[in-house]
Amino acid sequence: MTTTKLGGEPPIATSPETLSSAFAALGETKRLGILRTLAAGERCACDLTSCCGDRQPLLSFHLKKLREAGLVRARKEGRWMHYALDREALRALAGEIERLADGAVDEVDACCG
Repeated sequence: MTTTKLGGEPPIATSPETLSSAFAALGETKRLGILRTLAAGERCACDLTSCCGDRQPLLSFHLKKLREAGLVRARKEGRWMHYALDREALRALAGEIERLADGAVDEVDACCG
């Protein structure tokens, strides 16, 4: 299943590989903290360093994993990177969890990828 974003942005893929990547990214405590911080709105990387208590290289690693999983977007402003949740990707992921909880998975979808 693939959900298309509005405004010509790339689709949110919900293939088994993409879902696995998203769940792996969510399976780390620091990354969940970053997502919760970003739920309040876009933040500069410098703000995330101070609120998450991580040194910059470790924070960059976590942000990279979240970006690769499609859960976080980044934009550059001057010399600073600003990060925000990709709310549509999170909604698509929530929709997949809901499908599992409801048992609304096609037999073809359920077959080990």
